[in-house]
Amino acid sequence: MKAKTLKILIIIFSLLTALFSWSFYSRSRMNYNSQGKYFDKETLIVYDQQAVMVYGLITFTLLSLTLLTTLKLKSIKNKNSMSSSKIK
Repeated sequence: MKAKTLKILIIIFSLLTALFSWSFYSRSRMNYNSQGKYFDKETLIVYDQQAVMVYGLITFTLLSLTLLTTLKLKSIKNKNSMSSSKIK
């Protein structure tokens, strides 16, 4: 049961990591002016350059959570395989 929950968490963290990394990448490529603003003429939205750092931190945090959850799942599987081999 615990392994299944970890697999679901890995999928969720991976999807969120992909979403935020895409946002981070696209916002880091915008041509900001000297005030750190970018105005999109099509959508009439003003983007702030400071948000790039926030998206980067969120991406890094989610990537770390994904890797830690994957390592935890791997250790659980190794522990289960070792205990099943001891039974034989």
